[in-house]
Parts: sequence; structure tokens; C-alpha cells
Amino acid sequence: MKKLFLTLCLCVMAVCASAQKFTVWYGMNLASVDVAGYSPDSKMKFLNFGLEYAAPFADTFDWGAGVSYMTKGFDGWDPGFIQLDANARWNFVQSDDYKVGLLAGPYLGFMVLDDDAEGTNAVDFGIGIGAMGTYRDFSLKLGYEFGLTNSIENIDSKLRGFYIRLGYSF
Repeated sequence: MKKLFLTLCLCVMAVCASAQKFTVWYGMNLASVDVAGYSPDSKMKFLNFGLEYAAPFADTFDWGAGVSYMTKGFDGWDPGFIQLDANARWNFVQSDDYKVGLLAGPYLGFMVLDDDAEGTNAVDFGIGIGAMGTYRDFSLKLGYEFGLTNSIENIDSKLRGFYIRLGYSF
């Protein structure tokens, strides 16, 4: 029975291995902070890049996990984060050459560049939602990240931002 189970697992992994992809991407985001009682100006941040791994889960569903360097904050504050994210994707339109779908999942960021700000929280946790389109090896992802942790200690201050990412898969 154990040999049959092991053989079945190896067969499933071999079938799924052909559809797995790594994607390198570069993007930008319109970063802001949702602060109670204060509305700092948003700022376009252009230093965002990463690597993502994606694999099919079912006929119309994929999952992905990635690591990236993200700049966030607002006008006058440019913290940098190493961010880990995981997404579930629903591909409602797909063929051999293209896919169009929606994605959602959590992210966890660790501040590695605080831009000389005092009293900042070194961890950013939140939820990302978006839409993604792929054509052969190229992808475009549009989305929004909702920060759930305070970016400035003892102040209700959540990092937020719209993003655009262009990717190439191999």
C-alpha cells in the first residue's frame, strides 16, 4: 500500500511539474499610509522587484508564493521591505497561450530600510487582492495591498497601496 501511495504521489508531482513556473517581475506602487486624523500625500514608488513561484492547484485555480523587495510609505518617507507573499488565483479565462484571473492572499513584510524614521514597526502584515493576465511568458498584475499592522508604533497607521507589476516567466 505504501509503494502504491508513493508511486501515485510521484506521478502527480511529475504531471504538475510541467506547469510550474518561476516569474521575475518589476513593478511600481502608489504608496500611502492610512493614518487616523492625518492624510499624508501618496507617492509613486518605482523600486519594486521580485521572484514568484506558481503551480496549478486545479483546472482553473493556481497558487503562488514569492519574495520581493518593496518600497512603501508616503511622500517624504521611503521605507524598504523584504516581502513574502502567497496568493490563490482563480483563472476565469484561459487557453494554452493566455490566462486572465483574480488573486488574493496574505503578505508579510520585514522592514530592512527605515529611512531614518523613529518609532516605526519593523513588520508589515496584510492582504493583497488583484487581477492578473498572462500571455505566454509575459504577465501583468494589478492590485491593492491592505496593511493590517500599524507602521508607526502607538498610532493607527496602516500601509496601503495600488501596484502594477510586469513579469517574465521561465
